[in-house]
Amino acid sequence: MKKSARIFTIVCLLILTSSAFAQTTKTLILRPGPQDGTDADIRTDMPRTPNGNSPDFIANAWTAQGNYFVQRSLLKFDLSQIPVEATVLNATLFLYTNLTTGHHQLDSGANAAILLRAKQPWTEDQVYWDNQPAASDPDPVYLPQSTSHTQNYEVNVTSHVSAMVANPTNNYGWLFKLQVEEKYRCMVFASSDHPVAEWRPKLVIQYTDCQVPVAGFSYFVNSPDVKFTDTSSNATSWNWTFGDETSSTQQNPLHRYAFPGRYPVCLVVSNSCGNASVCDTVEVPCVPPEVSFAYSNDHTLVSFMDTSYSFNPDSRLWDFGDGTTSTLHNPVHDFVESGIYNVCYTATDTCGTDVQCDRVMVSSLLIPAFSASQTEIDGLTVSFNDCSVGAKAWQWDFGDGTSSVDQNPVHTYKQYGVYKVCLYVHNNIISLTGCDTIIIIRGKNSSNISSIIFYPNPSPGTGKVSFAIFEDSPLVSITIFDFEGRKIRTGSYTNVGSNMPVEMDVRGLGKGTYLVSGSFNNYKKITKLEIF
Repeated sequence: MKKSARIFTIVCLLILTSSAFAQTTKTLILRPGPQDGTDADIRTDMPRTPNGNSPDFIANAWTAQGNYFVQRSLLKFDLSQIPVEATVLNATLFLYTNLTTGHHQLDSGANAAILLRAKQPWTEDQVYWDNQPAASDPDPVYLPQSTSHTQNYEVNVTSHVSAMVANPTNNYGWLFKLQVEEKYRCMVFASSDHPVAEWRPKLVIQYTDCQVPVAGFSYFVNSPDVKFTDTSSNATSWNWTFGDETSSTQQNPLHRYAFPGRYPVCLVVSNSCGNASVCDTVEVPCVPPEVSFAYSNDHTLVSFMDTSYSFNPDSRLWDFGDGTTSTLHNPVHDFVESGIYNVCYTATDTCGTDVQCDRVMVSSLLIPAFSASQTEIDGLTVSFNDCSVGAKAWQWDFGDGTSSVDQNPVHTYKQYGVYKVCLYVHNNIISLTGCDTIIIIRGKNSSNISSIIFYPNPSPGTGKVSFAIFEDSPLVSITIFDFEGRKIRTGSYTNVGSNMPVEMDVRGLGKGTYLVSGSFNNYKKITKLEIF
């Protein structure tokens, strides 16, 4: 029943029906007589002679005066009392020996017979051997060889009657014949034209007016996952058991097995009329793991996620490429230093071992920032102080065509003026740039450089700190960040003057170092604030 779609991949389809709830079942008994019964006897030695009034329902191969002939019979019941939408639960055809027949019942030969559904219309007063209807069925009903001259039969014809009810225009009844039509074989019952009513064919049908579900499912194995697809009809609820002590009520579940093996899988479907069930054995093959992983960076802190396609590994080993390892499923690792690391993940289960490596780029937090001050009144010499976070190398552009790679350089300008100063910082992985404008004017001290300072700095963090800018501004915006870039506190202050320090509340800030960004008069200044 299974079909291989590719190596280690299996597709399967299985369908099975079940019974409805007893309180919805109805029973119909059909036993027509000569006036309303429909049956006929056809034979090769009378190829164009109708015989719709025969008392025999017969399958026969014999001789008459030494001449070989074959007999078959046709039988049909009126099923119009059963609604088309009904579900046939059981149908049994009762056939009774014709004790008054002139034919031999079991004189010799193996008389096993067969019932086939007729595929063409016929009438008992016009049908004969030469115009008999075609008859075939993917599900024929076999009658075993009789064991006595007076044997009666109870024949299960549920599938045939179900098809006849569902497609009433194609109900042409049955053709009855020997399985092997060789001479001196005969099986004969009474027909609906027989004078003894108790011997006539009887059809007993149990059905329900509503649609009992028909259970079925297919599955696709991509080990260790199995995708189950419901193919049932008339179902409103589903209950799966996967054979590994787990279950699901989804219609089309995807299930991952922890171990390879053969699992008995069952589906029970239900509706208001009843339920149906179907079971099959699902084979989950053993395949080596297919290791893979993903990761996300929070600067040097990297979270690794196992995305392997395998059973539960017996062992895991992460090699982070910095001399450390882990056996956790989804580890979080701090690399400490920026860099590019070759990370390898190895998984082993009962089916094999696989390893996956990837180059992971790790960069610490990098924020370029600096301050500047004139070293003396009327001086052209400026001291630059690096306030960056995470920098390993520095490159200064002083805005006058000169540069420096010192961390905290002192630079002498040739003339007063306005200069755009840029600091390029690097942490071995990435580079960032921060620029600011400084003003050097004769006759002013170091406070004349557009800047912002906090004091006391460091601060105990138990109250407020003051800040000042060195020129008037109608609006100053202050934002405090932690060293992971999260915004901690903000404030806006209007009409701030160089002689009007402003206070900012820092209560509640934890101990540590913070970055303070201030914006005023089209300047943006960044400085550090220490809380102890």
